[in-house]
Amino acid sequence: MISISMQKKIKYLVFSFLLIATACTNKYQSANVFYKAENYTVAIEEYDKVINKSANGYEVTLSEIDRSESYFQLGMRAFERNNYNLAIRLFYLANSDKADEKIIDSYLILIDDLKTKDERNRVIATYNYLIDNLYRSERTPLLIFERICLIYEWYQNEEKVWEDYSMLYEKYPESEYLPQAQEIVDNFLPKWIEALVAKKNSPDVDLDEIISSMVYLKTIPNNYHENISKEIALIYIQMAEELIKKQEYVTAEKQFRRALEYDIDQAVYVQKRLNYVCDMFVSEGNDLIKQKLIDEAIVSFNRSFQIIPDYQKAIDGIARAESRRLMIARSLELKNEGIQLERKKKYKEALAIYQQAYNLDNTPELSKLIFEVSNTIEIDKDPRSFALKILNEHNNGAIVKRINSLRAELKEEWKDKLKDSGWRPIGSGTRNTMEIRYDFITPEENYFLSWQVNMKDKKIIPLNKLTEKLFGK
Repeated sequence: MISISMQKKIKYLVFSFLLIATACTNKYQSANVFYKAENYTVAIEEYDKVINKSANGYEVTLSEIDRSESYFQLGMRAFERNNYNLAIRLFYLANSDKADEKIIDSYLILIDDLKTKDERNRVIATYNYLIDNLYRSERTPLLIFERICLIYEWYQNEEKVWEDYSMLYEKYPESEYLPQAQEIVDNFLPKWIEALVAKKNSPDVDLDEIISSMVYLKTIPNNYHENISKEIALIYIQMAEELIKKQEYVTAEKQFRRALEYDIDQAVYVQKRLNYVCDMFVSEGNDLIKQKLIDEAIVSFNRSFQIIPDYQKAIDGIARAESRRLMIARSLELKNEGIQLERKKKYKEALAIYQQAYNLDNTPELSKLIFEVSNTIEIDKDPRSFALKILNEHNNGAIVKRINSLRAELKEEWKDKLKDSGWRPIGSGTRNTMEIRYDFITPEENYFLSWQVNMKDKKIIPLNKLTEKLFGK
């Protein structure tokens, strides 16, 4: 049970709270009397007391609303007396949407006055304040548009105009003032585009940066989106062409594709250049086939598929490469067969096999084998006649011509006293060589000339110093 002393304390506290509540209620009612009597200055003072001391949240809220309206009404009185600076301060204290609108009204009147005085900087500063601080107003788009007009007319500051225009679009895309502002922007935008385009051929220019600037221009409404897109496409094509020069073909293809995203009219040119890039891979592959680098050739052909999938020339190139691989392998098999036949002295059969192999893969080795086995067949027929034939044909008949010339010289000098042996093949100890001699005998000097004919490879070697001296090595 609660003690008697505690009960007394509780009764005292309740009584105290009731007194305070009654006092606060009396203060709110007092303030409200002044408010209804349109004595707004005193009402504001009384409302402040309620707001600062009352524990009744409801009364505090009502006091704040009425105090705001009191400031607004005082502001209206100042406004009607054309005291706009005071009105602005009072409307500011009112801190309400309708007060904000009257602040704008007041400032616009002050702006008109500043315009008549040609105080341009103060006009712009006032617009800046309104736009920065009263951005929730429905009239903010109008204020931005008016600032755009003045900045363009007075300062020709295109960058600032564009900044305001961008803000107008980003924050108020449905504003009725956006098309009107666009008319101003469209006046100078072609010059901006032209300046950006002019930079693309400058040394060490960052083309990606130019593209970024142009893409940004495309994000804001204007009448030059198509022109901008075409210029962006041309820059991507320029980048692609530079990459082709560096043989960075796959990256070049990506830039060509990006160009088409902005200008489909470039499709014919882009396709032509992509075909060219693929043809470069095909040409490289064909060269590698000639070098018998079949795997490398196929890799090159496959690279074209990164540019144009299923590129027919590359498909055909791979087929040629695989066919060439089979031909090379078959030629090697035939060559080995021919070598075995040659070892068995089946020279004609070996020659036929070598020729088949050569038709499949015309290597220097096969050419040499055909040459040597053909000579071996001739050796078997008549080695002496074949040796003479080789000597007669050597160096377009140079040896025979020199012998005939020497004979003519000696004949003129010695007449019938000259004796010559004629061409005399002399068998040697090795099967594929033959010594051929030609002797001149005179009363004073003898010429014993001798050559060794290697019939298998048709090489001719002088066999003595006199022969070397007269005919060279």
